[in-house]
Formats: sequence, C-alpha cells, structure tokens
Amino acid sequence: MQNKVISKGQEKANAFLKEFVEKLAQRYGQDIDFVLLFGSAARGEFVLGKSDVDLIIQVKSDGKVREIEKFAEDLFWKLDEKHGTLLKKVCSTGMGKNLLENALKAIEKQTRLYKPFEVFGPKDIDWNRGMIKRLDLMPGAILVASQLTLLYKMKTEGKILFGKDIRKEIKPRFTLWEKLKSVWVPQSIALASIVLALFLPKKAVGYAAKAMFYEIESASMALYGNVPKREKRLKQFAEATTFKQKFLDDVRFYLELKHDLLPKQRMEFVEKAVEIKTNGFQGSRITALKFCIGAFRVIYATNSAVVIKAVFGGI
Repeated sequence: MQNKVISKGQEKANAFLKEFVEKLAQRYGQDIDFVLLFGSAARGEFVLGKSDVDLIIQVKSDGKVREIEKFAEDLFWKLDEKHGTLLKKVCSTGMGKNLLENALKAIEKQTRLYKPFEVFGPKDIDWNRGMIKRLDLMPGAILVASQLTLLYKMKTEGKILFGKDIRKEIKPRFTLWEKLKSVWVPQSIALASIVLALFLPKKAVGYAAKAMFYEIESASMALYGNVPKREKRLKQFAEATTFKQKFLDDVRFYLELKHDLLPKQRMEFVEKAVEIKTNGFQGSRITALKFCIGAFRVIYATNSAVVIKAVFGGI
C-alpha cells in the first residue's frame, strides 16, 4: 500500500498544530480535558491560504475558559506567523485589508464561520445528546446552525490532539429539524455569496465553493444518515434529486433539463468548485457573480428534493 502524499500546506499545518498543542499543554495541560481537530486539516486536505483549522478545546473548569482562550489566541497568531500557515488571511479572527473585509470578518466571527477554535467549559456541550448548551450559542444552535453537521464531523473525521478521546461519546441527533438545518446552512451561505460577489468577488467565490462542499455532505446526512467515502458521496449527491415514483421523477427530470441542472451538469459544477478550492479564483466580478448564482441554483434544486424526501419519507 502506497503512503499518501502530504502536501506542503498540510505539512505546515501539522507542524503548526503540533507546536500549538505542545505549548498549550505545557501551560494548561492539567486544566484541559481534550483538544479535538476536525475539518480539512484533520482529513489531510489543508490548502495553504484557503483552508482554516477547526479546533475544540474543552477545559475542566468554567473558571479557566477565558484565561485559556486568551492564551490560546495569542499563541495561535504567533505560531501562524512562525509556520507560515496563512491562517490570518483565512480565519475570521484575523485582520482584513479594508473596512469591508473587517466588517465581514466580524460577521464571520459572530456566526463562528472560519473561527479557528472554541474553548468550552465541561458542561457547554452535551456530547451524549448531541446538543450545544452554552447560553450564548444556544439560540443559533437551536434555530439556525446545524449541530448535526458539526458533531457528525467531530465524531467521524475528528482527531484527538491532546487528552481523552471524546469521539466515542458523541451522538449526533438525526432529527428532522437538524436534517433540515443541515441543508439550510449551505443554501444560506450560497445566497450570501451572490450579494458579496458585487463587492468582494474572490471572497464570494470562496463562500460559494465552500457551500457546495457543505451541501454534498449535508445531502448525504439528511437522506442517508451518513457521509460515505468521496466517490460514493458524490454519487449520492448526483442522485439526491431523483424520486422512486415515476411521475415525480419525470417532473424532476423535466425541470432539471429545462434549467440545466441534470445530475451530470451538477457534477460538472462541483468539479469547478474543486478547481477553485485547489487553484484559487482569478476571474472577473461578472464571472464570480455567475459562479455564485450557479452554486445557489444547484444547492436550491438539490435541497428542494432533499426536503421533500426528508419530510415525506424518500418518496
């Protein structure tokens, strides 16, 4: 069996995370339950200047949360500069180039999008019930954000960098409401990217591409209760809009044919998103707007079928 080739970006991320956790543990090891990594860096897919890191730091005492968070944030940015991981460019807690970018980063930080880590107290998350219980996060977690997506990723792709292995205790909630929120999130991000494309086209395209990847995973979770390996995941996404009943599937085929949204065409759009994630976006503002609109159309069309199946039992 051949060893997987590690990219330069992933090597930098690994070195950054190793030193970050070592220094954090040296100072506060006795106060920390665990440090869990998930997302692209955990999957070995970190792209320099485009990927962020997703870390959960759970501490043993509520009284230590703010102190450890302050230390971790200062350490995070020092090591980002030392290792050249370019996280300040990507993460919402970094600095933008102008007032508009800084305002956008403030929104990202508030919504926890691109925020590199969270420090939680011992009772802020009920891992066995799959629920976020910290008061400042509960409204968004209950009404808007997908706790299912977040906890599922932590359980299935997460890596423990320090402390106890919490993954076996995580039980994501596959309720109808959580399934619906899981597909609502990428649709909302794609919609926001259309407006943003008029002002920050590169940033908007990044949002739209990320929304596509979220959607591929969310569609699988909502319909099948899992996120399989990449090849099967893409196959499930391509087939997400098909129906068992011939009449419904004929209507679906007619609408998708009319609007250039047949499975093959949607997969071609996914390939564009992969290309952008890998090599960046260099097109015009108009091209960015077209891509963002295209992402929204693909996600909306997929979600329409996913919601009908989720509510009415996969008809």
